[in-house]
Amino acid sequence: MRLRESAASLADAAPGAGGANATAAANGASRAPLFPAYYTYTNRYPDIDPTAFRLRIDGLVDHPLELTLAQLEAMDAVREQRTFQCVTGWSVPNVVWTGVRPETLLKLAGAHATGTHLIFHSADGVYVDQLSIDQARLPGVLLAYRIDDVPLPRKGGYPLRLIVPPMYGYKSVKWVDRIIVADKGVVGTWERWGYPDNAWINGEKPA
Repeated sequence: MRLRESAASLADAAPGAGGANATAAANGASRAPLFPAYYTYTNRYPDIDPTAFRLRIDGLVDHPLELTLAQLEAMDAVREQRTFQCVTGWSVPNVVWTGVRPETLLKLAGAHATGTHLIFHSADGVYVDQLSIDQARLPGVLLAYRIDDVPLPRKGGYPLRLIVPPMYGYKSVKWVDRIIVADKGVVGTWERWGYPDNAWINGEKPA
């Protein structure tokens, strides 16, 4: 596994970013147990056997895939330091995520040029959200399997979650087990309740 690193903070720390999270950041410790909240839409956390886990990639592709966690971890890894910002007001600065860029998976599956959106499904069987292909190519966007150099916690999306640093956290789907390449988008879970699809932090699209 080859590792590429970058560091950036795409959002200023909002109220709620201090306290235990800030202390952990200063000490270089993992913040995985210290996120203020682990949101679950179904009031349960999927219990996923990592040896049985498969990430399915299908839709408008030449080669539908079912990738194991080991296969994902064997790909070129990217290590990104980013701020995680929740739409409810709290944030966690300088979180280190390790994972694979969506673009890597799109090339592997042979995504069609007619594909304009990626639809991400959660293993909870309910949660879904989307990104345009262009949004999925933004700096910092990852399918992450590690946080602060340790595996994701179960409550935090283990074994695989989407990370979209330029957008509020509800776009960062947890327990991702399927990605569909499509020629149109869908209405995501939070968007059904009136939240914006283009969930740019502070309404500011990255330049």
